[in-house]
Amino acid sequence: MKGIIKKLDERGFGFITLAGQKDIFFHANDCTNSNFKDMKEGDSVSFETASSDKGPKAVNVVLDNGMDDESAPESDETDESEAA
Repeated sequence: MKGIIKKLDERGFGFITLAGQKDIFFHANDCTNSNFKDMKEGDSVSFETASSDKGPKAVNVVLDNGMDDESAPESDETDESEAA
């Protein structure tokens, strides 16, 4: 799933907002390949959901850093060298 970080708390937890759904809780320990301290409100994240004592929560939370951006400079350089 994908969502946007709505709120972060310095105590190590936050909430992710999903379009048309309730916000979902996540804890810093549930961040995978991303450091909680690097996250900011408004960041896009990918995650999975799991059950907890207090309801659903986000797990395997990873920052989406735009790696799928098609305008990567490397592809432009390759095109120029092939044209020359």
